[in-house]
Amino acid sequence: MGRCLNTILRAQKPPVFCSRTCRLATLQSRGIDYVKQLALINVRDIRKILEWNEHHNIRFFRLSSGIFPFASHKTYGYSVEFARQDLAEVGLLARQLGHRLTCHPGQFTQLGSPHVHVVENSIRELKVHADMLDFMGMGPDSVIVIHMGGTYGNQKQAVLTRFKHTFCTMLPSHVQKRLVIENDELCYNVEDLLPISQKLDIPLVLDWHHAALYPSTYPTEHYLASIREVWERRGIAPKQHYSESRPGAISIMERRAHSDRVSLIPPCESDVDLMIEAKDKEQAVLELYKTYRIYPVDSSVYKVANSILINRDQSLNLQREIRASKGKKHRRPITELSDAIV
Repeated sequence: MGRCLNTILRAQKPPVFCSRTCRLATLQSRGIDYVKQLALINVRDIRKILEWNEHHNIRFFRLSSGIFPFASHKTYGYSVEFARQDLAEVGLLARQLGHRLTCHPGQFTQLGSPHVHVVENSIRELKVHADMLDFMGMGPDSVIVIHMGGTYGNQKQAVLTRFKHTFCTMLPSHVQKRLVIENDELCYNVEDLLPISQKLDIPLVLDWHHAALYPSTYPTEHYLASIREVWERRGIAPKQHYSESRPGAISIMERRAHSDRVSLIPPCESDVDLMIEAKDKEQAVLELYKTYRIYPVDSSVYKVANSILINRDQSLNLQREIRASKGKKHRRPITELSDAIV
């Protein structure tokens, strides 16, 4: 199982994270060397995160797309080669530890867009990610995940056709080798993407949460074998995503938002690398380790979920109210009340 970021290291003084950035105005005033220094700190902090992950049995990590600020900018973009040595050291550590590193550029990375500038921006963005992984020396399992994007007036087939043209004729080969696509919750379900996945040999990352919100004709399990075939043809370890909706979510827009943690593990094959997408990041993974007894969990780093803390606070408040009303009859025993709430 894996995740992105680390809430414990991020809260340290000094903080450990790999998405330091600045405003464009700062870049313009302080120069590109300032931005590159931020990038080097970001890269070096990846090592600290990987070491923490190894200690806590987390060997699947999504790299931030903000490691190199403005690297894909049309005007101020730059090559990440200046960080080649640092990237190589991080990659060596990841390989020695047996950690899988992947990337997931933002929602504006759309190769099927009808807008030329969006496609050009997307290609630059993907090239930065592929260059970074290549300089790290990471193998084919280090994939770059993107969504298909919008439908632009319910023109799915036109988007898929443009995506195919861009992929086949405009993407550098080292980007093609790492690119994989993911089903989303609004526009493109598994059924929409599987044909182009099979035709172009682009692996499909199954997102179970998205599949539940925007289902295909058949149950998700129906497509597992076909999805796996492409991963196996490419010789890449299968990767899937899992998340859950926030408690109380009703509308589709509410249900899209990820919960702090997840309570279940989807019915994926045992050799699939599962990325947990949850607000509590590493704590969500530790929660699953603890619940399903996958690995022992260090109590010094495990934090009780906010929802549990809230319930405990409510319990304490109710207990205080009970103590304050000693003269009232028929009050419930405190132990019974606590057991009911916590």
